[in-house]
This record gives sequence, structure tokens and C-alpha cells, in this order.
Amino acid sequence: MRPVLVLATDSRHPSGLGEHMLTLGSALSDEFDVVIAADGNAGGRDLLARAAAMGLRIKAFDLSALNPFKAWLRNNATLLHVHAGIGWEGHELVRLGKAAGLPTIRTEHLPYVLTSPVQQAEYGALLLSVDRVITVSRAAYDSFASRHGASRFALVPNGIAARRATTDRQNTRSALGVLAHEQMLLTVARFTEQKAYPTLLDAVPAVLEHQPGARFVWVGDGPDFTTLEKAVRDAGLDHAVTLLGHRDDVPDLLAAADLLVSPSLFEGLPLVLLEAMAAGVPVVTTAIGGSIEAVGEAHPYLTAPVDPIALASTITAALADPDAAQKSGEAGRERFNQHFLASRMAAQTAKIYASVMAPSSSQLQARSA
Repeated sequence: MRPVLVLATDSRHPSGLGEHMLTLGSALSDEFDVVIAADGNAGGRDLLARAAAMGLRIKAFDLSALNPFKAWLRNNATLLHVHAGIGWEGHELVRLGKAAGLPTIRTEHLPYVLTSPVQQAEYGALLLSVDRVITVSRAAYDSFASRHGASRFALVPNGIAARRATTDRQNTRSALGVLAHEQMLLTVARFTEQKAYPTLLDAVPAVLEHQPGARFVWVGDGPDFTTLEKAVRDAGLDHAVTLLGHRDDVPDLLAAADLLVSPSLFEGLPLVLLEAMAAGVPVVTTAIGGSIEAVGEAHPYLTAPVDPIALASTITAALADPDAAQKSGEAGRERFNQHFLASRMAAQTAKIYASVMAPSSSQLQARSA
């Protein structure tokens, strides 16, 4: 009988984190009986629905009453793997796993950003209840290990299963109102402070001055969506900037784009960069830890964070030389195939599972050999 692997999160907005869980669960489903678990009363509902549509087992829990979930874990699970979007998430789930007598793994999807002494102390206490902590990038690993020691931490860089576009590039562009001679600049990120949309908005006029055919398409939801939508209108830029909200057709949008732009302040190892690289789309991104690891230190379109002038200059350079941008996109696809496949991520994660589980699991022993 296959071991039961529970991939769980209490994140209220499991966007990229949720994608990671689904990718990992799908990649490991031949060797494990995978269950995706999330709060059925909050943002986890969409994640559970997507998991069920993929044929994965699901388990909804109620964060305000976790005892039934603890009992379920004790009676059904072999291993609990908690996914935390930020350092203060997932604590109760980790403690629940250990109380249920399970080997418990935790993945940090962002670098260490805790500044509150209380939260820092809580995180230190949490480490006493977890068997291993996985980090998704070298920068994230260093940020945690430098504070808490390396013994409990492991590095497993993010990986994805490349998704193909399902519609024709021109049809997608036409539906968005992007003309044939215009250049589509895509940004896919939640509308939060971390993603630095205001910096990108401040860069738009300088880009248009040099490249009047640039059209910015922003995809995502989040607490700052309405504020940014109003800021675009107030700046008189709604002819050049379109906010689409949440979309399920990111592969089609990438196939229609001439450039992906990521102005984030910090990241773990952003999945949208990997998606763009897999699709061969040139990327402009801020020179921050996880993003640099994705595209490589020699990437020609790295720019300083929180610097609209530098961002505009980098975007303009990419648009001014389509041949160079295309070569960068091709190099990104090759880098993705070499380093960021889901199968590699799954194999490395399974080895960590094997290291914390009882040696009786023959499947895990074989995988770790």
C-alpha cells in the first residue's frame, strides 16, 4: 500500500504556493497516495477544487476547529508536508502533525522576512516541532539558515511542469485589444506591496516615450487591485495599461506576450518566471535573490528594485532589440529545461521524505537510492 502524503496549507491566498503543491502532488502521485489539504472556509477552497479536478484526493479543514483534522491525520496519514507562504503561516498545522505522531516537513516559499521579535521567537519555537524545512531557492535557504542554523534546512529549488498554450497567439492578442504592431508586456502577480506594481506604473510613461506601441497587461487579484486600477486611470494611462484580474489562461497570455515584467521587491523562486522561461518569453525582472536564481546572474534584463527609471530603461532596451530579446528567451527555455523541471523537484523532495520516515517504506528507500 502506498504511503499517504498530505500536502497542507493554511494560507488564505495560496496562489503560487498552491500551484507548487499541485505540481508536487501530481509529480509524486505514482508513488504516494497524495491528499491536498486546505481551509475549506477561506482561500483554500479554490485550491481544493483544482486538486479534485486533477484527480488528487482532497481534505478540507476548519482553522477555527482543528481537532477533527488532527484525528483524521492520526488515522489516515503517513507524512505531513506543510506549505507556508510567509514565515508566520503554517505553525498550527506543523504542531498538529507532530501531535498526530507524523513525520512533518515544512516548505518556506519566501525568504525570511520576519521583523517582529514575537514572530521571530514563535518561528524559533516552531522549529522544535518540524523534522525538516525545505526552502525553494538558495537565497531563501541562506536567509533562514543564517538565523537558525543549517541543520533543519534543505534546499529544493522550485520546479514546474511546462504548460502549453491552447489558443492562437493572434486570437489572444485580438481579444485583449493588442494590435499586431504593438508590443504586449505581461505581468502576472498578486496585487500586493511585495509585487511593486506602483514602481511599474511609474515606469510606464518613460517606456511609452521611447516605445509608444507598448501595451501593459497586468494579471492577478489581491488587496491593492482597486487602488492600482484607480491609479492607472488617474495617471491617464488606461489606454496603455489593462488590469485583467484573476485569469486561468496564463499559458495563452504568455504565448501572446512579447515580454514578461516582474518588478517584485522579494521572492522565493517565482513560478511565473519559470513559466515564462519554459515558454521562451523574454523576462525583465528585478535583481533579487530568487529571481536571479531563476534567470541566472548573466541575464541581460535584470534591474534594480524600487527604481522606476532603471525599470523603464531595462524594458525599453529589451523592446528596442527584438532579436536580442528573442535570444534571451531561447536561453531562458534552455535554462529551464536544465534546472527547473517538476520531475527534479519531486525527486529531491522524495529523498527528504525518505530521510524522516520509518525505513519500512520500500518505495521511499528505492527513490532515495
